[in-house]
Parts: sequence; C-alpha cells; structure tokens
Amino acid sequence: MKREIINHHLLTCSKNQIILQSSRPLKTISSGVTNAGTGWYKTFVNRHVSKNYNCDSHHEEMQDYLQQIGAKREETVGMMTAVQLEDVCWGFYEEETFSVFVVVTAGVGNAVDASMSDRHSFDHSPGTINIWVFINGRVSEAASIQGIMTATESKVKALAAHNVKDPVTGSGATGTSTDSILIASTEEGVLLEYAGTITPLGKRISKGVYECTIHAISKYKKRVGT
Repeated sequence: MKREIINHHLLTCSKNQIILQSSRPLKTISSGVTNAGTGWYKTFVNRHVSKNYNCDSHHEEMQDYLQQIGAKREETVGMMTAVQLEDVCWGFYEEETFSVFVVVTAGVGNAVDASMSDRHSFDHSPGTINIWVFINGRVSEAASIQGIMTATESKVKALAAHNVKDPVTGSGATGTSTDSILIASTEEGVLLEYAGTITPLGKRISKGVYECTIHAISKYKKRVGT
C-alpha cells in the first residue's frame, strides 16, 4: 500500500478556515485551542475569527464550530487567528529519506519582544502567527520538542528580517502575544532522532518556517499597507 504523503494536496483553504485532512492519525504535539499537548490526530483546522472575538469561552465555542463544519472533536487539533487566511503560505521540503510540509499564517499587529514581555498587559487575543510543521517520517520525542525550538528560532529570524518591532518597547519583536505551533509526523519510514538546527530534519524545518513566515508577513504587510 502506497504511503500517503502530507502535502498541499491534503489542504483545503477558504476565507473561514484552513483544513488539512489526513487519512490516518498523525503523532502530534501542539498548542492548539482544542486538543493541545500530545496525541494522534487526523484533522487540523486553522480558523479565522474577528479581531474582536470574545475569548472568554473559546474552548467551548471552538468545539461548537468544529462540530458545525463536520470535524470530529476527538480527531481534530484546532487553532484560531484574526489573520486573513487568504495570506497563508506553505512549502514542501524534501530530503532523500523524509520530507517536511510547512504551513504558516502570520500577522504582526500585536508583536512582542519576549525578553521584555513584563512591560505588556495580558492580552488573550486570537493567535497571530500559527505554524504547522508536518513531517513525513518517524520522529522521536526529543525531535518533536527540538522541532518546536528550531521552528521558533526561525520565526524570530523571519521577524528580524522584516524589522518587526515591539510597539511598547521599540525593540525587535520575537513573535506575537498569542502565537501557536504544531509538529505532526506520519510515523512511517526512517527514524529521525533529532531536530536541532544543524540536523537534516532541523535544516528542513528551519528553511520551511523561515521562508513561509517571510512570505506570509510580506502578504500581511501588503494587505494592511505597511
């Protein structure tokens, strides 16, 4: 039986949501609104909400939304963002024995310098930079966590390349106040034990997250006129 490759052919995009639907569960670690943490999931949803979205009961409301679009709660990782989803960017990055598919939605309206975040008041607003990393390969627990680190470092460099500033401190932003991420793997093929920045897997994650975040922020800036 031919292995299913996680790539753009499994992606459905509209102004309301981006959905990646796999035929089988993927080993996942994420900071999603629904099913955050670790688990095995087949459906991945990035949902657009208004900038004025009331987050007081966002877990319950998100579950209702997933039910409305026919997504099974127990099989779905759900995220939300106020970014226009038409500005999504993705890329497919291949090595000889594995491949990586990256999907990014990004805006920088609530940019923050993490090293000076104590100067900000708490703002539980919808996520602004959402990063999905899908790995066609087997991934160790260590590599999953390292993948988050590597992706985050690449995101920071993308913001620096765009000269994004924290509006409160005036210093370089490292992200936004409510970014979200997931790492998901097919658990088929070669075992990838590490995902640090100079490992083969880390290099693909770094390149993918950097390029997709760069392009997504460029689209965002063009839309808002900055």
